[in-house]
Amino acid sequence: MMKENAVVIGYQDGVATVKCQSQSACGSCAAKSGCGTSALSKLTGEKGGHILQVVAITPLKAGQLVEIGLPERSLLVSALLLYVVPLLTILSAALISENLFEHELISAIFIFFTTALSFIIVRSYAQKLNKKPAYQPVLLRVL
Repeated sequence: MMKENAVVIGYQDGVATVKCQSQSACGSCAAKSGCGTSALSKLTGEKGGHILQVVAITPLKAGQLVEIGLPERSLLVSALLLYVVPLLTILSAALISENLFEHELISAIFIFFTTALSFIIVRSYAQKLNKKPAYQPVLLRVL
């Protein structure tokens, strides 16, 4: 179980809205220009944290510090979906297009569209997984 501390920013009807702070070293290291986390934070506009919703049995107040957790299995499956499936799609599309098409431009277009299709499929499957309880963060304890 991966654990992270978060601050409660709201609570309503058994669901707590929490904000996880980015690690203090995030964005200050030498690799920040090539870092995916740093780039994602810039794109989403989330400076310093991520906002999540967690089911909470006990009532919580804004400002309370809590510990949330996410099973490693869900993180590994998500990483597999996001990185391995498109990579395998690119490789297989390149091999298929080499045998099907004579022109490189048509091969490149075929590879691009099959890769884009794989991202669309991964996104729809990830949305289905996101609804399962095993892929939701859980409240471990109130600190």
